[in-house]
Amino acid sequence: MSRYIIEKDEKIIAYGYDCALGYFFDVYVPDEKGNVEQFEVEKSSLLSKTSNGQFVELMQKYKVDSNHIDRVALDLPI
Repeated sequence: MSRYIIEKDEKIIAYGYDCALGYFFDVYVPDEKGNVEQFEVEKSSLLSKTSNGQFVELMQKYKVDSNHIDRVALDLPI
């Protein structure tokens, strides 16, 4: 399992790969205690049936590590 967290523009971007869940990508606005206040994006391969192409688009939109984008495009764990 992998999980990467990036803070950008008062939002938290969390994404990664899990053998049971597949790829996942979440974007949320935390409250003052750091808890999830509102999800902007909540996607996973298993639960929302998001394709690798859709993950690549999300990852490009939020400007995550280009090596991670390449791995998703090749259907490899990140």
